Amino acid sequence: MPLSVPSIPSTTHLTDPDVGYPATDPMPHGRHKRFRSLLIGGTSVALAVIVAGGVLVASRQGDEQQSAQLAGTLFTTGTAAGGDGQQLELNGVAATGTTVVVAGGEDADSGYRTEFFLSKDAGRTFARAQVRTAKGEPPVAGEVPRYLAAGPGGWVALGDRVGGSVVWTSPDGAAWTRQPDATASLAFGPRDRVADVAWTGKGFTAVGQTSDKGDFTDASPVVWLSADGRSWERRAGWRLHPPTGGTLALTDVASVKDAIVVRGESTTEPYDITWRSTDAGETWQAFAVPGESGEPELTFAATATTMLAVRQDGSHATTYTSPDGVRWTTAAKIDVPGFRRVLRLTATSGAATAAIETDSGVRLVRSTDGRSWQPAGATADGAEVRDAVAAGDNTVAVGADAAHGTTGALLAVRDKAGKDVPAKLPDTGGSGKVVDALGAADGRVVAVGGANGEAAVWTSADGSAWQHVQDKEKALTGQGRQRLTGVAPGFAGWLAVGSSGRTPGHPLVVTSADGESWRRADGAPAFQPEGRNPLIARGVTAGPDGYVIVGEDGYGAGTWWSPDLKTWERGDPAGEDNLVGTPATRRWMESVTGGLFGFVAAGGVTDPNAYGGVFVRRPTVWISPDGRKWSLVRLPIPSGVNEGWLSHIASNDDVLVTAGTAVTGNGTGTAAFGYASLDGGRSWQPISLPVMAGEQSSVTAVAVTPEGFVVAGTVGRPGDVVVWTSADGRSWKSEQPRGTGMSGPGDQRLTAFTTVGEELVGVGSTATGHGDEPTVWRRPLSPNETSTP
Repeated sequence: MPLSVPSIPSTTHLTDPDVGYPATDPMPHGRHKRFRSLLIGGTSVALAVIVAGGVLVASRQGDEQQSAQLAGTLFTTGTAAGGDGQQLELNGVAATGTTVVVAGGEDADSGYRTEFFLSKDAGRTFARAQVRTAKGEPPVAGEVPRYLAAGPGGWVALGDRVGGSVVWTSPDGAAWTRQPDATASLAFGPRDRVADVAWTGKGFTAVGQTSDKGDFTDASPVVWLSADGRSWERRAGWRLHPPTGGTLALTDVASVKDAIVVRGESTTEPYDITWRSTDAGETWQAFAVPGESGEPELTFAATATTMLAVRQDGSHATTYTSPDGVRWTTAAKIDVPGFRRVLRLTATSGAATAAIETDSGVRLVRSTDGRSWQPAGATADGAEVRDAVAAGDNTVAVGADAAHGTTGALLAVRDKAGKDVPAKLPDTGGSGKVVDALGAADGRVVAVGGANGEAAVWTSADGSAWQHVQDKEKALTGQGRQRLTGVAPGFAGWLAVGSSGRTPGHPLVVTSADGESWRRADGAPAFQPEGRNPLIARGVTAGPDGYVIVGEDGYGAGTWWSPDLKTWERGDPAGEDNLVGTPATRRWMESVTGGLFGFVAAGGVTDPNAYGGVFVRRPTVWISPDGRKWSLVRLPIPSGVNEGWLSHIASNDDVLVTAGTAVTGNGTGTAAFGYASLDGGRSWQPISLPVMAGEQSSVTAVAVTPEGFVVAGTVGRPGDVVVWTSADGRSWKSEQPRGTGMSGPGDQRLTAFTTVGEELVGVGSTATGHGDEPTVWRRPLSPNETSTP
């Protein structure tokens, strides 16, 4: 059980508001379902999408009216692909004999992509393992494997996704199957956290905690049991009694002979509580490991013959051994120079491995019996070891490496003498590019996003041929990964915003007079974080009263206003809690629009009073007459959903449309939803974004066309693109574009729209387990539509 949890990767859409802030309940992002077909008269047909009467309608003429293409070669860059734009992280490692599997993913600009790597020679060489769903399709983005276990019954990995857990299984470590949600969600709920998993003699056992409230201030223990890694049985904490007045989370599981041993961490004394079961988890008996502690500091592992417990004791650690989990003997000390704490303890059938944090980095030690420990190598200072394991005579450690100023994957392989064994993972796939937003003005289209870890801007006159902007002022580079996610033209020029890799979180803000030459603007005092509170810029717009940026300020919503792109000031709340948030009452803005009505932003708040104290995210808009003072308006959660928040908003005169994604069922489903306002944001009515019954959906973009509104989303898992259109913002029709990047294998999405001449142009991405690439979708407007870019 890692004592430090890896950062949660952000994805382009279905953004969880917790990203960027040290959340109490970290969750990864991205959840989509596959749209099977559109039935007309009981027949499945392929549909083209054209405009008639201001709304999109189905055409049986095929796909000649529209086109979509992979756009990695259209959006060229000045640097080679495959740089920091695909940042690999490694979270877990397991081994049987000399076979090693490493699990993690690529935190790519377009989303997080699951990766497993296999070595058959104790970590000297690695190959990418195959990952597929149970139906043989590539996995979706946004799912993070964290914990690995191996045994005679095969391999299992457990991880996170939005709203729940994910289970992967493999017979040999070379081919992995992402198990269906219908299987995993029966045992792993949306308010569960898994902390460890192990092979326990007759199957797999996982441990963790659950929370009725969702913030884990009421944490109680959970045990999950599985004979094959695919089907899991949940054993909640009523068999493991937490101490009176405290909470209890299970953190370790190990097994020797027929005994399963679990360790719990309590908020009250005794801080370390241990149980043992000899009947596959039916009954549990508490026991004590020798030694005392004033804080949680115990951890477990087991070889084929010996259970090991390691207790931290000041400047060293003490090892205790047991043949059965009942009788314990003080065995040895783990004493290394500069000892700070034990980061991780693991064991295979033949040896145990401990990763020790010291004053000069992480040191690895190994033992076959717990009675003597030998040095097994070290990692450089600045490396974060998340897991380590013995593989034959070698020791393999994985995690993150920040020794060179940027965070990358750590793969450290050490031989029997502790010396470095050169090892390399296969190169990552994908284009290293993502296109997030579009803007059009004065005969120019501007696209913004990221390329190879830096922010990127492209311009076009027709939406077809794109030119990469040369960053002469070095406005798009910086410490860590840079990415632009919003762009808007206005009377004083162009404004683009996004994220910077600086710590704490710092917005990336750039301006341009012509869309070609860009300068940094986030050096202004208004963009400087206070203390450790991150500032995150998510949405941008321009209106008659100036420019507005919205996002997050720590636990609260953040806004910035400028009349001229030269001076900036922070927005103020019109009411006490309109912008300021707390861990229990968060506020966040994701998108903003402007007009004669002023400005309206869309996002969400957490409501700790809904559903008996369970934290629920609720759709929210903020209204400002001038971009400086903001009033909060909570909108009702749609019927039949648990919670939801708004991710996009657009306006046409006084008509506004905002849309987002709701969580349904037991936390594993999603549904697109939205609202319309006909009076500049003063009043709101729900709108219906139709999909086939039972299909899951999400929202990825909202925009205005010359004839009304267009909303893009995904349906199915992995996601195929769906488009909803409306002439008036109230009545909506849905269609599904077909073709490359719109449907078929992989996770497809459109993230932005604009009109160029007689065409509607959309940009987005397609991602599979093999890589990701930007996409461009085009289709003609109806003959009576006109537009100037």
